[in-house]
Amino acid sequence: MRLPISDRHRELVISVLNPVTVFCGASALALLVAVMGWPMEDEMRILVRAITAAILTAFVVQEVLRFAVQSRPLRFLRERYLEAILALAAAVELLFGEPILGWIGQRTDLPGSTITVIYLAATQLTLVILTGLRALRSNSFLSGRRLSPGMVFILSFALLITLGTLLLKTPQATVSGIGWVDACFTATSAVCVTGLITVDMEQTFTRHGQWIILGLIQVGGLGVMTITYFFAYFFAGGVTLRNRIALQDLLCEENLGHIGTVLGVIVGFTLVTEIVGAIAIYLFLSAGGSAGADPAFFSLFHSVSAFCNAGFSTLGNGLADASLVGQTSVFSIIMILIVGGGIGFPVVKNLLLVSLARVARFLGLRSAVAPRLTTNSQIVLFTTLSLLAGGTVIIWLTEFVFGHGVANGSGWFTALFHAVTARTAGFNITPVGSLLPATAAVMMFLMFVGGSPSSTAGGIKTTTLAVAFMAVRRVLLGRTEIEAFGRRLGEDVTNRALAIVLLAVGFITITTTALCALHPELSPADLTFEAVSAVSTVGLTRGVTPQVGDAAKWVLVTAMFVGRIGVLLFLLSFIRKRPATGYRLPETNVVLT
Repeated sequence: MRLPISDRHRELVISVLNPVTVFCGASALALLVAVMGWPMEDEMRILVRAITAAILTAFVVQEVLRFAVQSRPLRFLRERYLEAILALAAAVELLFGEPILGWIGQRTDLPGSTITVIYLAATQLTLVILTGLRALRSNSFLSGRRLSPGMVFILSFALLITLGTLLLKTPQATVSGIGWVDACFTATSAVCVTGLITVDMEQTFTRHGQWIILGLIQVGGLGVMTITYFFAYFFAGGVTLRNRIALQDLLCEENLGHIGTVLGVIVGFTLVTEIVGAIAIYLFLSAGGSAGADPAFFSLFHSVSAFCNAGFSTLGNGLADASLVGQTSVFSIIMILIVGGGIGFPVVKNLLLVSLARVARFLGLRSAVAPRLTTNSQIVLFTTLSLLAGGTVIIWLTEFVFGHGVANGSGWFTALFHAVTARTAGFNITPVGSLLPATAAVMMFLMFVGGSPSSTAGGIKTTTLAVAFMAVRRVLLGRTEIEAFGRRLGEDVTNRALAIVLLAVGFITITTTALCALHPELSPADLTFEAVSAVSTVGLTRGVTPQVGDAAKWVLVTAMFVGRIGVLLFLLSFIRKRPATGYRLPETNVVLT
């Protein structure tokens, strides 16, 4: 069906239909929050189903009209195939919703009320996703000239934290309610993949609330911008050149033409790794005889939390819980997921390409230019291995040779886990408060460094540490250039690394000072540990977080938020770049030593 109208009238019709789409999406989002957040009686479910049917009707009608006014309908469908599929799903839900619900009820043991809630949530989610995809097509907000990529990054995280706070405040999310400060703290910690929490995870949140936290961890780990541009690139007709340049900076990708590849690697590698990790955890739990009440959810939650370097656990004592003592196989999977999530997506893509090239060479296939490990990948891998090996040895010495630390498994295994989890993961298999001061100092350094760029980890990043170390080596050896793996690094890289280190140290100092001023009765060393953990988005705690007041909680919320964005990127988002001057001032000298 196609209406014979002019281009001007077609644009007029579409301009009228766009607000209808936005209204349907906003209404669906509101109903989705209501369905997920509040228990519904029979009368309320009937009302929500009636409203849902009305929204679906309006949505399907406007989709049919939108298709009917197209001059080239087949091309329209090819370019917007995902939108067409979702619109078709909305039509099926509208026409055959009741028979589908009856069919599901006959073949499952789920209560009818539960089936209805699932159906309503799926329906609203369909409309929300479709509205979001259509909004991404215009993408006027993201490509605004006055809005820097860093500012969009900040606003997207702030919006997600706000939504998470509201969802955690709903009745179904908690056992007996939660305060606004604690809800915002938990949402911020989940979105910023930190792991610090002011309440008992196991006792405070229902399974519904834990699902909300899991969703916040997943979106926060990948990054709101990554998910946004993923859908924009693959399902909403691509992104503009300006947005590709923004992606290039956010994803640390040198070639603009490879942005789509990086996005595919990010989402695909994340989902596959998390699913495989969850299956492995489930199998080892079952083999170890400590699967618990819901091993499937436990496995999925901890797989996502580990890969995203979040450190959240469904158990009150984390992985140090008595039911997991000696579960070294489960802990090993957790460590692999932590390292995999913190290695950085550009490195993962580079390793994948190199591996495929070597397989092709083994099979006798040739390529014009075989890919190789980039300098960035070599620096990341070398620094990561050095920190893990050195951290393990030093923690073993401080905790088990010169002290009498608590072990879960062997002393070497416990030291290795501490070295891995300090890389912004936040899990603990022994009480962190019982660590010796020397071990805590080593872990603070590892937390400060964190993971690698464009990963789910925080900290100043491994490459920053490596560049700073190479800059010191250049001064000591009297060299004029910074060299690494047969390549020369530019002066801008050195300046950026120095700025990141100094700003991170300064922000941790400010955070520690604020915490000490608000709570002088607590140990300054423990408060410093807490500040480093928050700014580096690690989540390890020496038991301080549940003891602090609301003012200190807001300090930690700010620290987690700024730390997840990055202190340098956060400041650059608010500072207007000055135009370059056409002159240079006379050079002078300053006494340094």
